[in-house]
Parts: sequence; structure tokens; C-alpha cells
Amino acid sequence: MAPTYEIYALSPGAVTRDWSTRLYLGPVGETTTSAYFLWLLRGPGGPILVDTGFTPRLCRVKGTAVEQLRTRESLLAAAEVDPGEIKTVILTHLHWDHFDLEGFLPKATFWVQKRELDFWRGAGGRDPWIRRFISDCFDRDLEAIDSSGRLKVVDGNLRLVDGVQLEWVGGHSPGMQIVIVQSATGPFVIANDALTTYRNLRDWAPPAIHLNSIAECLGAMARIKQLAGGDESRICPGHDGEVYKKFPEIKSGMYRLA
Repeated sequence: MAPTYEIYALSPGAVTRDWSTRLYLGPVGETTTSAYFLWLLRGPGGPILVDTGFTPRLCRVKGTAVEQLRTRESLLAAAEVDPGEIKTVILTHLHWDHFDLEGFLPKATFWVQKRELDFWRGAGGRDPWIRRFISDCFDRDLEAIDSSGRLKVVDGNLRLVDGVQLEWVGGHSPGMQIVIVQSATGPFVIANDALTTYRNLRDWAPPAIHLNSIAECLGAMARIKQLAGGDESRICPGHDGEVYKKFPEIKSGMYRLA
């Protein structure tokens, strides 16, 4: 029997956004609470982090005024996890709010999709408009983990460890991957930005940002729905403030998903 994991969403805070920034061709002038998250898995092999979060400095650079901003260090401290001891980090994709190191997680190995690396090392990384989606420290951060042998490349689907599966879906970003985690109540899907909000599923509308293709976005949504058996309580989107209401907050900014 596969081991089970406790799953937590750690939220640095939120911003108010127009729905048109979350739903493709969505309503203009209607706003939503757009939350930011990184995720913590507690299991028999030690903590696993899904995405890295970001620094307050990078928020300022991006002009993103996060309300009630919590640092990732304080979120992990509340979870009684030392970031210096985390050994495994899953990168769902490499946009700035999901991958920003600046010396954070010095002992961790990072798992990312080959298609994501190829895109940002190629055409995506050369285009000044597309580079808005990555950190200003992106090249330095990536080189630091690659040159130290801490970058692991996934090509498709991978059982990372018993109870944790990585699955490429694309769409939002070329190498977008979701994480399927075995919990005590069954499989749970960390959908991240493959499903920006629950409303993407309810309205059957793809995320507003799709650097690869709408068709992949829709395929990703269908796959997430299938994996969760259509049960929203077994899914965590990437930026939905509804998570704050749907799951119990056990400490400030820390939500128990499963």
C-alpha cells in the first residue's frame, strides 16, 4: 500500500484581480480574490515542497501589492519546517510566483519538466514580453541549481516517490505539471495554474494566461476533473481565494487540504 501524505497550502497573501485575468475571455469589471500559494507535503520520507513562493523584493519589482504579505520563511516556520533542511522541491512551472530562489532552499533538489526548461532556455527566455512571467533572478537561480547538480529534469509523467505522481499537462506554460498526492482520503490534485480557479471548471473556461495552447488547457482541466472524480474538495487551484473558505486554516496562512 502506498504511503499517504498530509497536504497543506501555504499562502503568502492575495491580491484583488479582474476575473478577465483568471478566465479566458472572462467578465471585465468583475473582481475576485486572487491568492498565491506554495504547497507542503508531509510524508514518511520528510517534507516535500511544491513550488517556492517568492520574496517581498520580487513583489515590488513586479509591481504586485500582495495584501497581508507573509514571507515563505514565516510560513514554513509556522509549519515547523526548516527551509534549509528541505531536500525535495517540485516545480510545477517556472513563472515568477512559483520559482524564485535568491538563496532559498540551499540543500533542495528541484524537479521540473523538460518542456518548461526548453521553453525558457529558448524562445521564451529571449522574448522581452514573455520574460515578464519569470523572475529577474531567473537565469542566476536556474544556473545555481543546475551547476550544483540539484536540477532534475522530467520528461512526461513520473512517480517521484510512492504516493506522489508528477504529470505533464501543458497549456498555461509549456512544461506545466500537476501533482497527484495520495492522502488518507484518496488522491488529491495540486492543479496549480493548470486550473487557476474552481470557476475554470464550473464555467468550463480555460485560464486567461496560456503560453502554450488553449487545447492543452482544456485537456488539463479534463484530466484534473477525472483524477479528482469531479470532487472539488480533492483539488487545489493555483490562485483561488475560495481555498481560504473551503479548507481549514490551522495557522495563519496555512490551510489543511487533506
